[in-house]
Amino acid sequence: MNLKVKINTKERILMKRNLLLVLVLSLFVILTGCSNPNEVIDDKTAQQIAEESFEKWYGIDSYDMDLSMDMKMSVSSETVDISIDGQATVFQNPIKMKMVMDTMIPGMDQTMQITQYMVEEGQIVTIYQQLDGQWYKTVIDDPAMSQMMQMDPRENMELFMNNLVQAEIVGEEKVGERDTYKIDLLASGEIFNQVLEDMTDESLGLNSEMFSKDIFSKIGDMKYTVWIDKNTLETVKCYMDLTDNMRNLGSAMAEDQDSPEELKEVFSNMEMSMEYSVYNHNQAQDFTIPEEAKNAKEIPMN
Repeated sequence: MNLKVKINTKERILMKRNLLLVLVLSLFVILTGCSNPNEVIDDKTAQQIAEESFEKWYGIDSYDMDLSMDMKMSVSSETVDISIDGQATVFQNPIKMKMVMDTMIPGMDQTMQITQYMVEEGQIVTIYQQLDGQWYKTVIDDPAMSQMMQMDPRENMELFMNNLVQAEIVGEEKVGERDTYKIDLLASGEIFNQVLEDMTDESLGLNSEMFSKDIFSKIGDMKYTVWIDKNTLETVKCYMDLTDNMRNLGSAMAEDQDSPEELKEVFSNMEMSMEYSVYNHNQAQDFTIPEEAKNAKEIPMN
């Protein structure tokens, strides 16, 4: 991280809040996460390869994931660069996830580690998060959120594929020991409108101090690059440039008188990209949520 500005305490708190907000948005994109009929390899179009790969991904019980995120934003007219590296273990039915992320907060000389667990129990989703050595617990009891997380994998895939507007095989690359197809995808932002349609702002942890569901729905089309194993059709790696999407949120906030000025500034010129690699398909090791996390004081999403 390259940083040559002094950040005061108030700005440091704001940066932590904004960082956590971005992490929640990124998690939403991952969990929610084409057609060029003339692009054919081995009798399969780019759309067919992507569809078969996603169907295989949605069908597995567990996997591990390495992820990295790069962000550039403005705080008090100063540019701040942040890099985040993390690992995640995901079980899909029901949802159970552990994510550990290391990042450097501007104005601090040490790496901050964020540990997060998310577990689905019936219609209730519980998120446990450790920040600065302190555990926090949030319980989401929202039928729409529960319905989204309990969607049949085929429905999830159908929703995603129905909103893919472009797919193109742009090359073949070696990823580790795997030979892969590299495919560019463009998914319509309408997918978020459909997912958010029956959800409340509270179920997403949104309120007037951040931004409303209406603003979030203006995130725009999503650009993906995926690397798919040529032999197994397993999804190996994914890259997303979310810069335009974050700036779309900034533009929507600029039109909303209730949005905080500091958030308008942060999102209006934010640059953000994310990459993650998927491995240990159906071989992820189970984990136990710490008792201190379970016993943490509950805080409301809003």
